[in-house]
Amino acid sequence: MKSITVYIMIFLLMIIGKSITAQDPFLLSPSGNTQEFFKYVTKDYNIGGSIYHTGMINLSGYKWITSGTAGVFYNTGAPFQKLQIQGGNILLCRTNSASTAPDLNPTSRNGAILFSDMVISANNWIHGKWGIEYDDQYSTGGLNFFNPVSSLTAERKNFNLFISNGGNIGVGTGLPSAKLQVANGDIFIEDINRGIIMKSPDGNCWRGTLNNQGQLEFTLLPDCLTTAVSENENEEKPSFRISPNPASDFIQIGCSSDLLKEFREYSLFDSTGNQIKTGRMDNTMFKINIEGIAPGSYILNFSGNRKFWSEKIIIR
Repeated sequence: MKSITVYIMIFLLMIIGKSITAQDPFLLSPSGNTQEFFKYVTKDYNIGGSIYHTGMINLSGYKWITSGTAGVFYNTGAPFQKLQIQGGNILLCRTNSASTAPDLNPTSRNGAILFSDMVISANNWIHGKWGIEYDDQYSTGGLNFFNPVSSLTAERKNFNLFISNGGNIGVGTGLPSAKLQVANGDIFIEDINRGIIMKSPDGNCWRGTLNNQGQLEFTLLPDCLTTAVSENENEEKPSFRISPNPASDFIQIGCSSDLLKEFREYSLFDSTGNQIKTGRMDNTMFKINIEGIAPGSYILNFSGNRKFWSEKIIIR
């Protein structure tokens, strides 16, 4: 009889416990205070006639309670996302040391995701070393990659990278006036075979590269093909053997049979983009006659099978 009574009591406790945990919502508040600083809400969604049940967590902002209702920063509304933090941050870090003096400065008015390695204490670098936020305080609105006050910088450094609401990208500026604007810096192109690609009004694409005299030379790209040898930057560059270079009567081109399968045409352009010669690459070794061509710098393009490569040729 006692065993049956125990089973019944356990069963009743399970039912009671289940009904308690299923309450919607429940609040976790400071002792003696009914402000909803932490809130868990279960929510139903009707999608296509099917009911989906989920839960959401809301962490409201802090409140200064020493002067009545002054300094209200919290909001007790129901959350819209699985985890919603109003007026606060998410800090991703490797480790931190204990501290009893937290700094309530939220760093970002709209909230930010913060990144760091080690947080020394609550008063030192608690905002991480990098942050990502939606900013409309220092700009007209956009995604701001910034440095908060930390061991990296003594003051907040905005717009290391900025993407505006209109899609413009700024480096060092929160007001980019073009698709890409770099403020107080340079654009460095190290590879001589890479450059600036622009489309002319007639629809042709041109790649501008720099010669040894510091002059910008433009080369016509067939069919606006802007990729070089391969989309995979880890692949080796094509091994074309060009001799002599500089040349005066002819240029001899050599390549492997595998390379010949990828590149089937060649074109010779002068420094102004005019095509001087063109032809097919039918053998792994062939000659290009350059008699009568004026001395100067030329670009020899190899293309085919959505591949493109260019070499600089000197004719004397």
